[in-house]
Amino acid sequence: MTAIAGALSRQLRGPGVSRMLSKFSIDAKRYWLLTDLFAQIAGRGEMLDQLGLDGDALGLWSKIYLVLSAAFTLFLVLGKTGWTVYFTFFLFFTAFLLMSLLLSEAGNSLVNPTEGMALAHHPINGATYTAAKLSHLARIILYMVPAFNLVPAFVGLMLPDTNWAYPLLHLAAAFGIGLVSALACCALFGWLVRFVPARRLKAAAQIVSVLPLVTMFGLGRIGKLVARLHLERWLPTQPAARWSLAAGALVLILAAAVLGLRSLSSDYLLRVPNLMRGGASAGSSSRRSLVGALVARFFGGQGARAGFQFVSRMMLRDWQFRRQFIGILPMILIGLTAMIKGGAPPDPFLPDFSPSHLFPHILGMMLFVICLALPYGTDYKGAWIFLLTPSRSLEAFSRGIYGTLLIACVVIPHLLILPLFVYRWGWFHAALFLAYSLVIASGLLSLNLRLLEVIPFTKQIDPSRGAFLLPVMIAGTLLIGIVVALQHFIIFRSVPLVAGTIVAAAIATYFLTRSTLSHLAISIRYHLGLVSAESGTLYQEVNA
Repeated sequence: MTAIAGALSRQLRGPGVSRMLSKFSIDAKRYWLLTDLFAQIAGRGEMLDQLGLDGDALGLWSKIYLVLSAAFTLFLVLGKTGWTVYFTFFLFFTAFLLMSLLLSEAGNSLVNPTEGMALAHHPINGATYTAAKLSHLARIILYMVPAFNLVPAFVGLMLPDTNWAYPLLHLAAAFGIGLVSALACCALFGWLVRFVPARRLKAAAQIVSVLPLVTMFGLGRIGKLVARLHLERWLPTQPAARWSLAAGALVLILAAAVLGLRSLSSDYLLRVPNLMRGGASAGSSSRRSLVGALVARFFGGQGARAGFQFVSRMMLRDWQFRRQFIGILPMILIGLTAMIKGGAPPDPFLPDFSPSHLFPHILGMMLFVICLALPYGTDYKGAWIFLLTPSRSLEAFSRGIYGTLLIACVVIPHLLILPLFVYRWGWFHAALFLAYSLVIASGLLSLNLRLLEVIPFTKQIDPSRGAFLLPVMIAGTLLIGIVVALQHFIIFRSVPLVAGTIVAAAIATYFLTRSTLSHLAISIRYHLGLVSAESGTLYQEVNA
């Protein structure tokens, strides 16, 4: 395998490929130098935040999607699906999967360039630098397309009306979808780089990265909107005119893609210095916060206030955290909107099911993603600054982190929704349900905070951990369904039972929170000890 890989690498770097690259204004020599540099930096663990440069993470993701595609294949084959529906289903999900991954990866690579200030200089032209930056997108396609389509392509031979050529057709179409998705992502960022100011480009890239997810959740509404517009009335009735219209639309799309790619290659390198400085002032207001005052008052004084100030500002500023949190924000908003659609949901004490049963668990899912993302940050090497902090203040600092999440993600949402529930259910039922919800959400916060074992934003991101998110979310959804069923059919059938559950859950949450905060303080001290040892080794090497 090593010999084959070496021969393939030599073939790719031959004169034929160099001439092809030169047609796109790409300097072949500098292109290969940059790709080797990025691979070496990734091998040293300096660019692990990019999935396409981490072979282990890509391999893990591929295995998970291979199993997922096999499950989909089994379901469709047992359902005796026709080959056209079967073929369309896998192409659609391939496009959705790749657009979700490639938009996030392209944004992370282009608008968060870790090596930008060192390499954005004149001897390297924009086309060469951009091509090298985006080469890892091709690696994602080479891994993900076969992982999601290899099993369906060959199992498709079992479907009626297919022949021996079906696997070739399926895989060719899937790779075509992959290539079009990559070019579309690059063209889209080309238009963003050209027209969006550099200081706003990171925010724009993060919004763009969630478009596939928002589109998926909004397909029903989009279909209804298209049906209301009655587009068939505006289309010509003659087949030749319709073909001409389709050809014109295709030409416009291709022209937009080409112009976007040209903008990316010509303008991107000029924006790199501004990109590296963009957004540095986010959340830098020096005014005292009411939430900060509450955290200091109830969770440990100035040390707790320091935890609040650090976490709240870094949530607004850190690229990696915003990138991960914005991805799940549409799901949270859609869930909350569905729960209160048309006014307050029915009283949970009534026999009819009430979507309000989901409220504490929606907050728990949001806290899970937040706590999963909190350890990782773009400027994780700045962890050494906490070595200057007195050890005794770390306990108050950890309590400040807990207080920040408790007030911002548990208490405030309950206070906002309280008037709506009181108006619909009355004071007694609303207060009883929100007390139950508040205790459950607080307990989920303490459980999720176990995921945080370091000072927030002081650990390098690991792309492979995202592969476990889907199975964990599926298992969490099943568990939430079981708990919601218990709430609906058992707990909320009796007011005394609800009151007893609140008391028992509050006692369990109290002891769980004490244990979690103690564990967090000890883990932070241990991590800072590792940072101190690494810093000491660095200083010895420099002095030597």
